[in-house]
Amino acid sequence: MRTATFAAATACLMLLATACHNNNSAPTQPIMVTPTTPTPTSRPGATPTPIPPGGTMHIVNTGLGGNLFVDAVSGNSTTTIKAGDTVQWVFVGGTSHSTTSGNCCTASGLWDSGVHASGFVFQRTFTQTGSFPYFCTVHGAMMTGTIVVNP
Repeated sequence: MRTATFAAATACLMLLATACHNNNSAPTQPIMVTPTTPTPTSRPGATPTPIPPGGTMHIVNTGLGGNLFVDAVSGNSTTTIKAGDTVQWVFVGGTSHSTTSGNCCTASGLWDSGVHASGFVFQRTFTQTGSFPYFCTVHGAMMTGTIVVNP
Protein backbone atom coordinates (compact mmCIF):
# COMPACT_ATOMS: atom_id res chain seq x y z
CA MET A 1 0.00 0.00 0.00
CA ARG A 2 2.81 2.41 0.86
CA THR A 3 4.56 1.66 -2.41
CA ALA A 4 1.33 2.22 -4.34
CA THR A 5 0.74 5.56 -2.58
CA PHE A 6 4.29 6.67 -3.27
CA ALA A 7 4.10 5.51 -6.89
CA ALA A 8 0.83 7.39 -7.37
CA ALA A 9 2.30 10.58 -5.87
CA THR A 10 5.37 10.29 -8.10
CA ALA A 11 3.20 9.65 -11.18
CA CYS A 12 1.10 12.74 -10.38
CA LEU A 13 4.26 14.82 -10.02
CA MET A 14 5.59 13.62 -13.36
CA LEU A 15 2.23 14.21 -15.08
CA LEU A 16 2.00 17.72 -13.64
CA ALA A 17 5.60 18.48 -14.62
CA THR A 18 4.97 17.25 -18.17
CA ALA A 19 1.75 19.24 -18.50
CA CYS A 20 3.42 22.43 -17.28
CA HIS A 21 6.71 21.88 -19.12
CA ASN A 22 8.04 24.98 -20.89
CA ASN A 23 11.64 25.13 -22.12
CA ASN A 24 11.63 28.93 -22.08
CA SER A 25 11.26 29.58 -18.37
CA ALA A 26 11.53 28.10 -14.91
CA PRO A 27 8.29 27.08 -13.17
CA THR A 28 6.39 29.97 -11.62
CA GLN A 29 5.47 27.92 -8.56
CA PRO A 30 7.41 25.06 -6.98
CA ILE A 31 5.92 21.59 -7.08
CA MET A 32 5.68 19.98 -3.65
CA VAL A 33 5.04 16.30 -3.16
CA THR A 34 4.91 15.01 0.38
CA PRO A 35 4.37 11.27 0.53
CA THR A 36 2.63 10.19 3.72
CA THR A 37 5.26 7.54 4.40
CA PRO A 38 8.40 7.83 2.27
CA THR A 39 9.66 4.53 0.88
CA PRO A 40 13.36 4.23 0.00
CA THR A 41 13.96 3.48 -3.68
CA SER A 42 16.37 0.70 -4.51
CA ARG A 43 18.64 0.20 -7.50
CA PRO A 44 20.20 -3.10 -8.50
CA GLY A 45 23.36 -3.51 -6.47
CA ALA A 46 22.53 -0.63 -4.11
CA THR A 47 21.28 -0.77 -0.56
CA PRO A 48 18.51 1.74 0.16
CA THR A 49 19.16 4.16 2.98
CA PRO A 50 16.17 4.20 5.34
CA ILE A 51 14.98 7.56 6.54
CA PRO A 52 15.96 8.05 10.19
CA PRO A 53 13.08 8.46 12.63
CA GLY A 54 11.91 12.06 12.52
CA GLY A 55 13.64 12.73 9.17
CA THR A 56 11.83 14.60 6.42
CA MET A 57 11.81 13.91 2.68
CA HIS A 58 12.72 16.84 0.39
CA ILE A 59 12.03 16.67 -3.36
CA VAL A 60 14.32 18.05 -6.06
CA ASN A 61 12.88 17.89 -9.57
CA THR A 62 15.70 16.95 -11.94
CA GLY A 63 15.36 18.33 -15.45
CA LEU A 64 12.27 20.42 -14.75
CA GLY A 65 12.12 23.32 -17.20
CA GLY A 66 15.08 21.95 -19.14
CA ASN A 67 18.49 21.50 -17.55
CA LEU A 68 17.62 22.55 -14.00
CA PHE A 69 17.57 21.12 -10.49
CA VAL A 70 14.46 22.65 -8.89
CA ASP A 71 13.83 22.25 -5.16
CA ALA A 72 10.10 21.76 -4.56
CA VAL A 73 10.10 24.19 -1.63
CA SER A 74 12.50 26.99 -2.60
CA GLY A 75 11.83 26.83 -6.34
CA ASN A 76 15.54 27.18 -7.08
CA SER A 77 18.65 24.97 -7.09
CA THR A 78 19.37 25.23 -3.34
CA THR A 79 17.77 22.74 -0.96
CA THR A 80 18.00 23.56 2.76
CA ILE A 81 17.40 20.66 5.15
CA LYS A 82 18.22 19.43 8.64
CA ALA A 83 20.68 16.66 9.52
CA GLY A 84 18.86 13.33 9.23
CA ASP A 85 16.62 14.51 6.36
CA THR A 86 16.55 12.81 2.97
CA VAL A 87 16.73 14.47 -0.43
CA GLN A 88 14.96 12.69 -3.27
CA TRP A 89 15.81 13.65 -6.84
CA VAL A 90 12.88 12.91 -9.17
CA PHE A 91 13.97 12.79 -12.80
CA VAL A 92 11.27 14.57 -14.82
CA GLY A 93 13.04 16.10 -17.82
CA GLY A 94 12.97 14.87 -21.39
CA THR A 95 16.73 14.22 -21.52
CA SER A 96 19.08 12.17 -19.37
CA HIS A 97 20.64 13.68 -16.25
CA SER A 98 22.61 12.72 -13.14
CA THR A 99 23.01 14.05 -9.62
CA THR A 100 26.68 13.81 -8.71
CA SER A 101 28.28 15.28 -5.59
CA GLY A 102 31.11 17.77 -6.03
CA ASN A 103 31.93 21.05 -7.72
CA CYS A 104 31.50 20.95 -11.45
CA CYS A 105 32.99 18.97 -12.90
CA THR A 106 34.95 17.00 -10.31
CA ALA A 107 32.99 14.37 -8.38
CA SER A 108 33.62 14.27 -4.64
CA GLY A 109 32.51 10.64 -4.30
CA LEU A 110 29.75 11.23 -1.72
CA TRP A 111 27.01 10.20 -4.17
CA ASP A 112 26.40 9.60 -7.85
CA SER A 113 23.04 8.56 -9.26
CA GLY A 114 24.47 7.61 -12.64
CA VAL A 115 22.88 8.97 -15.82
CA HIS A 116 19.13 8.31 -16.09
CA ALA A 117 16.04 9.53 -17.93
CA SER A 118 12.61 10.66 -16.77
CA GLY A 119 10.93 8.34 -14.27
CA PHE A 120 14.08 7.53 -12.28
CA VAL A 121 14.22 8.39 -8.56
CA PHE A 122 17.41 8.70 -6.48
CA GLN A 123 17.70 9.62 -2.81
CA ARG A 124 20.31 10.24 -0.13
CA THR A 125 20.03 10.86 3.60
CA PHE A 126 22.31 13.60 4.92
CA THR A 127 23.57 12.97 8.46
CA GLN A 128 26.31 15.61 8.64
CA THR A 129 25.92 19.38 8.52
CA GLY A 130 27.52 21.46 5.80
CA SER A 131 27.11 22.63 2.23
CA PHE A 132 27.15 19.95 -0.45
CA PRO A 133 27.42 21.12 -4.08
CA TYR A 134 26.39 18.79 -6.89
CA PHE A 135 26.09 18.79 -10.67
CA CYS A 136 24.81 16.85 -13.66
CA THR A 137 27.62 14.94 -15.41
CA VAL A 138 25.79 15.32 -18.74
CA HIS A 139 25.28 19.10 -18.59
CA GLY A 140 28.18 20.21 -16.37
CA ALA A 141 28.23 23.85 -15.29
CA MET A 142 24.82 24.44 -16.91
CA MET A 143 23.16 22.24 -14.28
CA THR A 144 24.30 22.57 -10.66
CA GLY A 145 22.71 22.60 -7.22
CA THR A 146 23.53 22.76 -3.52
CA ILE A 147 22.25 20.91 -0.46
CA VAL A 148 22.64 22.95 2.75
CA VAL A 149 22.37 20.76 5.85
CA ASN A 150 21.71 22.55 9.15
CA PRO A 151 21.82 20.97 12.63
